[in-house]
Amino acid sequence: MSLPIEQIKTQFCDHLAAGNVIVAAATGSGKSTQLPVWAAQQGRVLVIQPRRIACTSLAEYVARQQGCKLGEQVGYAIRFEGVFSDNSQIVFATPGVALRWYFENKLTDFDTVMLDEFHERRWDMDLLLAMLKQQETHHLIVTSATLSTQRLVRYLDAPLLTSEGKMFDVQEQFLAKDMRTMPSKDNLSERVTAACDYALQHTSGDILVFLPGKGEIIQCAAQCKSLDALVVPLFSGCAPDDQQRALQQQPRQRIILATNVAETSLTIPNITCVIDSGLERRTHLRNGKTVLGLDAIGKDSAKQRLGRAGRTQEGLCLRLYGQYAPLIDSTPPEIHREALTELVLAAGCATKGIDTLSFIDPLPATSGQRALDLLRKIGALDESSRATDLGRQLYPLPIDVELGHLITCMPDNRLRQAMIDAVAVMSVPARVYRLPGSTEQLEALSKALPHNCDLELVIALLRGKAPGVPTEDEAIREARQFSQQLREAFALPPLDKAASYDRDALLSAIASVRPDWLFIKKDNRRGGFGNGHSEVVPAKESRICDASDAILVLDTYALAGKGVKQATTLATLAAPVTRSLLIQHAQTDTMLERAYLEGDTIWVELIRHYAGVALERQNHIASGPQLIPACVKLIEQNQLFDGLWQQNNRMLEYQKLYHQHEQSEMPAVLSAAQWLAHALEDLGVEAQEDLMLIEAQDLFYLPIEDWVIAPFIEKFPLEIVLPELTMSVAYSFTAKRITLEYLQGNRKDAPKRWELPAWGGFKIRYKKASKVVDVK
Repeated sequence: MSLPIEQIKTQFCDHLAAGNVIVAAATGSGKSTQLPVWAAQQGRVLVIQPRRIACTSLAEYVARQQGCKLGEQVGYAIRFEGVFSDNSQIVFATPGVALRWYFENKLTDFDTVMLDEFHERRWDMDLLLAMLKQQETHHLIVTSATLSTQRLVRYLDAPLLTSEGKMFDVQEQFLAKDMRTMPSKDNLSERVTAACDYALQHTSGDILVFLPGKGEIIQCAAQCKSLDALVVPLFSGCAPDDQQRALQQQPRQRIILATNVAETSLTIPNITCVIDSGLERRTHLRNGKTVLGLDAIGKDSAKQRLGRAGRTQEGLCLRLYGQYAPLIDSTPPEIHREALTELVLAAGCATKGIDTLSFIDPLPATSGQRALDLLRKIGALDESSRATDLGRQLYPLPIDVELGHLITCMPDNRLRQAMIDAVAVMSVPARVYRLPGSTEQLEALSKALPHNCDLELVIALLRGKAPGVPTEDEAIREARQFSQQLREAFALPPLDKAASYDRDALLSAIASVRPDWLFIKKDNRRGGFGNGHSEVVPAKESRICDASDAILVLDTYALAGKGVKQATTLATLAAPVTRSLLIQHAQTDTMLERAYLEGDTIWVELIRHYAGVALERQNHIASGPQLIPACVKLIEQNQLFDGLWQQNNRMLEYQKLYHQHEQSEMPAVLSAAQWLAHALEDLGVEAQEDLMLIEAQDLFYLPIEDWVIAPFIEKFPLEIVLPELTMSVAYSFTAKRITLEYLQGNRKDAPKRWELPAWGGFKIRYKKASKVVDVK
């Protein structure tokens, strides 16, 4: 059977011989399998495929079609696994592998580079395209499953070929009661099961269900087991047998529960019904960090999902949300919603710096600068944004740059090994382990690892010393591969010869590098811990107990909410720490809590705070930078220079009133405390003995000459005292109104005009409680 892509073969080969070419073709058209074969006629081809599962399955398919053994003419390379040779004419590789190869030799082993599924707009694909465009030594093929390719055409100045193929009608049904209902996780497995049951009655082909992640797939698989169909999970890292059952037609009707990997990257045969949850897991930026959120898909993804049901015959698409749900038009590129640290470092290693590259979409200025600042701070980039020796050491590591830096900062090899093993577990995207379910197993774990420490647990787990802790086979295998690769990179013993380590020394070493990872328990109902910038709550899978007063948080998980209150950050990998460790490493604030006199000596009580929580209190004789603030506090309490505080505050009030009366601009006025602090400093107070040389009048606040302010105060007092009546006075000079307000006294009637100052031209009112009368 001829594939739709065949119609552009001649044009494609001609354009590729002359330079670059862009191909827009629907999923299932054959672009991922045929274009590399045609391109190989003109030289060796590297196909960069965003997803590992697609990378391996496409290589297997092309090798089978070419009649060769996988790894000979056709091969693949993914993280930890390479099945190819120097003679392979076509190599499928993930972007991470391609970036490392570019760093090593600029991909000189290949004549043509194909960036497949570019519409997914991953940051590593954007970077590879920018570097290959700058280099101008390869023929480039850029493919997209959508027709929104005009920006690509302008960017590469390359011809666009399209192959739409045949699309059968797909009936679309929306199963939400309200037409504007947004996609939701509520009762998702029940709604999916009901939709699958309906689909089994209305279609004879297989059913493809789009779900946001592995957790939802497992839940829905358990619910769907009651249905008369073969239930197959499909996600990155799923079992090879499940992958084969998903990619090859089976004798029994299938329900394939898949993530976005099935949206465009893979061709799944015999799909006649798509069930769309409308959900996906998408990255976001929060406080400069990349977090994973559960989000509604964009309209572009909704269109791609529907298209999977109409490839070979008429199909059915069941949406689990409303027909007029306000979805976004398209999913933003990763460079707009992720931290750019890895991108900027990769550019610094492989080019003359990030600023020398021209991207298809400009990098966000804030994220780019934040990445530059971080990488320069840790010494991975120089001032011209080129990688240093440390940067070149960190870049090839298969882990986050900041975690790599943390490993290099460990003070000895024992701690470096422990840190490597912890980072190895942190770097696996899937859940590696679960806490035991039974009381007996938990007690056995607590006996073996008594600190309620996640960090200690994951290191022990990787080393096979965590009794009774269930693990995910694929995930723990990947974590051990990470550990082995990192140990080799740092010339350390293999995992089976791991050295023992001191847990307290490890926590102290981590905290010294990352004091922002230290959190202290907050006094709130959520059981949260804060570091002054953010708050975390221990996740259910964490061993952190309620008695923990402070923790070191190495890994978190967050669902991005619509606002700060809806967003909860869960600490998934943490370690309990002491307050003394916080005092040693955290960026604390010391505040003067109170000042007091013992005899003629001034004492102060200082409190050290972290994230708004008091860590420790200290009492000592006031000296140095605490002396003047202590004096100000004692003056405020009338324990030093009695009456001075009231005198200066009253003069500040009169200064403000005078400028209102004169309608002149009020100068910048310090508070009474600020004025006193400056005055004491100007008088040279450096030791307590210096106070003996000062009198109260030396500290009077006199902003206006006495001959001016004295008659003004007499004419416009702020308080009036009459027999058995004391009142405050408020002036409105522009409205020519004065309000007297009762403060204290036994007098029942209002004051008389003749008892008051000579306020000519003012209307005078007297206010007592809620009653206001005119003064006659």
